[in-house]
Amino acid sequence: MRTLSIAILACLSVSSIALAGSKRSVPAPESLSVLPERIDLESSRARQHLLVSGKFSDQTQTDLTTEASYESGDSQVATVSKTGLVIPHGNGTTEIIARFRNHEARTRVIVSRFDEHLPIDFRTTVVGALSRGGCNQGGCHGSPKGKNGFRLSLRGFDPDVDYRFLTRDVLNRRVNRNVPESSLLLLKASGRIAHQGGSRFRRDEPAYQTLVQWVTEGCRDSAEQRTLDRLEVLPSSRILNMARRKQPIVVRAHYEDGSIQDVTDLAVFSTAEDESVRVSRAGVVEFQRTAEAAILVRFLDKISTVRLTYIQTDPNFASEDIPARNFVDQHVFTKQRQLQLRPAGLSGDAVFLRRVYLDLIGAIPTPDDAREFLDSKDPLKRQKLIDQLLNRDEYAQFWAMKWADVMRGNRETISERGVHNLHRYLVSIFAKDQPFDGVAREIITSLGNTIHEPAAHFYRVSRTPNDAAESFSQLFLGVRIQCAKCHNHPYESITQQDYYGLAAYFSRVKLKGKRFGLDDETVYLARTGEVKFPETENDVAPVAFGKSAGDLKPGEDRRVRLADWLTDPGNKFFPRSVTNRIWYHLMGQGIVDPIDDFRDSNLPSNAALLDALAQDFIKHGYRFKPVMRSILNSRTYQLSAEFRGKQSSLSAKPDRYFTQSIVRMLEAEQIIDAISSATGVPERFPNYPLGTRAVALAEGAVSHKFLQAFTKPIRDVGCECARETDPTLNQVVHLLNNPELLDKIESPHSRLGGWIENKKTNTEIVELLYLATLSRRPTAAEQKVAADYLQTTADRSIGLRDLQHALLMSNEFLLRH
Repeated sequence: MRTLSIAILACLSVSSIALAGSKRSVPAPESLSVLPERIDLESSRARQHLLVSGKFSDQTQTDLTTEASYESGDSQVATVSKTGLVIPHGNGTTEIIARFRNHEARTRVIVSRFDEHLPIDFRTTVVGALSRGGCNQGGCHGSPKGKNGFRLSLRGFDPDVDYRFLTRDVLNRRVNRNVPESSLLLLKASGRIAHQGGSRFRRDEPAYQTLVQWVTEGCRDSAEQRTLDRLEVLPSSRILNMARRKQPIVVRAHYEDGSIQDVTDLAVFSTAEDESVRVSRAGVVEFQRTAEAAILVRFLDKISTVRLTYIQTDPNFASEDIPARNFVDQHVFTKQRQLQLRPAGLSGDAVFLRRVYLDLIGAIPTPDDAREFLDSKDPLKRQKLIDQLLNRDEYAQFWAMKWADVMRGNRETISERGVHNLHRYLVSIFAKDQPFDGVAREIITSLGNTIHEPAAHFYRVSRTPNDAAESFSQLFLGVRIQCAKCHNHPYESITQQDYYGLAAYFSRVKLKGKRFGLDDETVYLARTGEVKFPETENDVAPVAFGKSAGDLKPGEDRRVRLADWLTDPGNKFFPRSVTNRIWYHLMGQGIVDPIDDFRDSNLPSNAALLDALAQDFIKHGYRFKPVMRSILNSRTYQLSAEFRGKQSSLSAKPDRYFTQSIVRMLEAEQIIDAISSATGVPERFPNYPLGTRAVALAEGAVSHKFLQAFTKPIRDVGCECARETDPTLNQVVHLLNNPELLDKIESPHSRLGGWIENKKTNTEIVELLYLATLSRRPTAAEQKVAADYLQTTADRSIGLRDLQHALLMSNEFLLRH
């Protein structure tokens, strides 16, 4: 096995894996384990880091690698350093025994080819070392033009380029074969001479010594090209015992020729987590508090992820015995208990009423609807209200709007008539609760004139194979592949082959007819047409994230194979992506967030919950409403937005774990519709009948200043990012001084105008204003404040209008809570 030179044995006898944890006493584990379970060392250079772990009764584990003692069955074959580094000494087989207190664990070691001189492998070991130092990052020499005259391929994806620039460029001045450590490459990288990128290596670290040995051996290119098959990361996942905050990671590269190389000292480690966890360059993860972390491990073109959880036990934490209403609660509350989190209390009827109206139909209840619900004594009234709202026409209109926003249908892409056509199509889907696997299949395989086949508008928006692949992936898989168009994704396991393999499914989709004007474009399939790989110009076969389309018959629509793959119950992307999107719209935050960014380093906050929702979706025929009922009827959805009390100082941060309802600003359409509902005066939209709700508008780019101020999407991007969630000064001005809004309040035909005309008392009108605006009755204190204010106004109608305006500007009105 090609790893590190025997000349640097002394350097490697001290493992680069740092001491993992403090020296405080470790409780006695129930058992001991050692990884890897089998070690193959294929040369005198080969090394293998061990991981020794103690397992406890609560299924947590602690790293004991540096505290265990080691014994080799045959020191002539291999020995182990105090830090757990296995070093070969001769061909043969032996056993390594790790001991801690009264426990022991064993691993088998096989050493072969010890007497053969195997040079440092450039395309794996050297390129890996350069990656470890960050030399080939996009901000350094891996940029397209390099840096200060020296260029490397981005993340080592093109070793030919790397070898040429290292050994042939500028008269070969970067390497010194006679005095290797005087090579310009090494002098700069170790900071011994001025280097804009600073010091990238310590001279005693394995990656640096790898480069020294490579130059010493004559800067040879790889004698044979080995293909990296996969990375093995140890441990793959783990819940750490509170006795240790640290966990070292061991990385092994598995090649297609069957060889295995320990690349812990060459791999790159990172995490997207916040200050709760850090990972060192050596791959030691250290937690600062109770948290979950996804650690990204990269070597060459492969990326793997390990998920670790650390729980700092709070002896005073006692989870509440809260009954779970369904599987949603079971998974949410289990995760919260594990992380020592407490959920908020249940929301009151008024809060639930307003929330579920806004989330399902994008509107607030009328005063009569609010009063009827609040006064009802029916113990099943929440469940019944959910069912009623799901069957209303407004539900289909509101949820069609959500999908129209991300399908990017606007006047510029599909014309005005196309916009209305697509909108009617989406409304029909949600009104009928059509199985969404069938909807996805219909869109993907659509053909014909878009006026008669509205699903085919997908191809008017995404007009090229590349655009169609990107839209398909983001919309149905929740995966952003755009970065892999020009090169393998630098941080995720998405390759250029993935990108162009997916695009190949759409290579024969063509359009004909008029793009503008009469709008009679037709989507059809050409008999020929292939996607070319950019660098080689070779045809790319259709492949969906490793799943080949197989043998295609002449004239066969390859998109059907893609739809088959997408809607197969075993597909891990589609049902999880769709249910995550539903969860986001109901809960205010995705289980994977952002919702269209599923990737190895952006793991779900509750994987078991997401899997359960996906299975529920499949079980009910890929229909939205059953999944919505599961979520909406859960206690989790109905939690209060206010957490009374304090979370444990030793708990995880609660932000991602749905311990309380998430407060967020209403969408532009919801605000203007709510104002219209509260005042009883409908809004006017250009070219739409009076009474049309904003959530029922077919198009995004409506000429309406209020909607524009509150960032209604114009539908030119395929993500949920178009809506701004933070209030702006422009929005405040619109609420304060918008003439149309003031006209609604002052209109004699408004709800308030009718109540005044009918000579209702101030007390009655104040209650009605609260019901119409905030969906609740005023408190006694609020009634008194209103009464006191009205006594100071000469004209009670003016005072009442001021009161309604104040309610319309309140956080309680503008926020979903």
